[in-house]
Amino acid sequence: MQKVIIFICFIMFSITSSYAKEVQFIKIASGSLLEGYYAIGLKLCRYISRSNDGIKCEVIPSTGTMENLMMLHRGDVDFAFAQSNFALDSYKGEGYFATHEPFSDMYQLLRLHDEVFTVIVKDEDKIMNFSDLDGRKISNGPPRSDSTATYIALSSYYDFIKEPKDIEMSHEDYAKEFCKGKVDAILMMTGHPNALVNLITHECETDFIDIEEAKIDDLIVHNRSFKKFTLEDGSYPGITESKNTIAVPAIFVTRKGVDKKLVQNFIEYFVNRVHSFKISHPVLYDLKDGHFTSGFILPGFSDL
Repeated sequence: MQKVIIFICFIMFSITSSYAKEVQFIKIASGSLLEGYYAIGLKLCRYISRSNDGIKCEVIPSTGTMENLMMLHRGDVDFAFAQSNFALDSYKGEGYFATHEPFSDMYQLLRLHDEVFTVIVKDEDKIMNFSDLDGRKISNGPPRSDSTATYIALSSYYDFIKEPKDIEMSHEDYAKEFCKGKVDAILMMTGHPNALVNLITHECETDFIDIEEAKIDDLIVHNRSFKKFTLEDGSYPGITESKNTIAVPAIFVTRKGVDKKLVQNFIEYFVNRVHSFKISHPVLYDLKDGHFTSGFILPGFSDL
């Protein structure tokens, strides 16, 4: 009997060891749990696992593009979501990444939705334009978040008499604290429709604000990844007027150190299921099938 038990234990150990050797763990850097990147990452993770035998995929929450690109560059993750403007800076070693080596091993796999600079205010506060944030209390996310970086880039074209005061708070507290008056404006870089924006606009009477057209033009001249964007009226409760703002494409990237066969299998699997991918998240619904694999700002898989 003892010999039988030893034999069974040996077999189980052999199977477990073999499994441990064969399974490869892949990680995707996403964003906040309440933002679209995380949910989209879960879908792409399934595609990566299903298109490659022995692959386990995990989505890693983060503060946004900056952290995602740094993790990818270090090799802590295998894929990442990023705003295309910051990805291009990282690729060239410019802007926020001027003190780092150019990330020339990074390449693009997909073009996704537009990330839109969205400024939410209360109806009664009479904040109509971005310039009206002068001296106001704002919250635009963690210090190195996409929202903060975009705010800094845009606000450099304004001469505020008194700089808006940034009050840091978690996304989970946005609706409650904003509606209670802790801040005058919530600033977000996000795809639309967005569940968090929807929650805020349901909690209290809100509005979006305009970015002055001349300031948009100034920003685009020096940051060509950005483009003009219109937040349409009727998109959320209480939003009765369309507003002008800026947006930048979100992209899905990887690095040359990731196995090329794994990437190729994933791309082929994705292309054959692009319609299913589109209906997996509201920010993707209206994009054309060919959108995801065209209009790249970085070299793609076919360029390697």
